[in-house]
Amino acid sequence: MKKFSSIVLLTAALAGFASAPVYAQDAAFGGARLETLTEQLKLTNDQQLKIKALLENYAKEAAVIRDGLIAAQESIRRVNLARLGDADVKRLSREAGRLSSEHTAALLNTQRGFYALLDKGQKQAYNKMRAEALEAAAIMNGK
Repeated sequence: MKKFSSIVLLTAALAGFASAPVYAQDAAFGGARLETLTEQLKLTNDQQLKIKALLENYAKEAAVIRDGLIAAQESIRRVNLARLGDADVKRLSREAGRLSSEHTAALLNTQRGFYALLDKGQKQAYNKMRAEALEAAAIMNGK
């Protein structure tokens, strides 16, 4: 059941990426918009173009993953429970895990590519922004 819930949540999270790069931005940069990052980090035009390319690539990858998750979700919904065996459960779980892993890799590679484009001062400013965002999220979650 946990795998199914993860698939549903990941599918929902990826739902709009193919048609809306803004969603890719939100996921890739923890909710920070490129406009905000451009302003606060003083990104150059060249950096902005490269970041947009990273986001477009991430959105494409996320769309493929989303399609796989939809197919996996449909397989789970349509499984014949009378014939469901351990091998079927393992196969469906492996597929859900593979898709989750691919999404994690796409997200982290996008973040890594973004960070690599920053100069030393921008990295320091971004690290501070990120730490503040993580702290605020922890406070909101009661931690």
